[in-house]
Amino acid sequence: MKGLLWMGNGFLLLYKRFEDGSLTWPRTIQEAADITEEQFRLLMLGFNPLDLKIKEVHPAKVF
Repeated sequence: MKGLLWMGNGFLLLYKRFEDGSLTWPRTIQEAADITEEQFRLLMLGFNPLDLKIKEVHPAKVF
């Protein structure tokens, strides 16, 4: 993923390579969304900032 971030006096070029997957990219204007810097940070960490859900985890029992 590549992006440009305006820093006030110039742009910062961002590049992220996903080793274990990919992003779902919007295909229409209706699917596109403006995101905040915090949401972008979450996106770069591998989360979907528009659909944050807490997942229930059930660890396996060790006998």
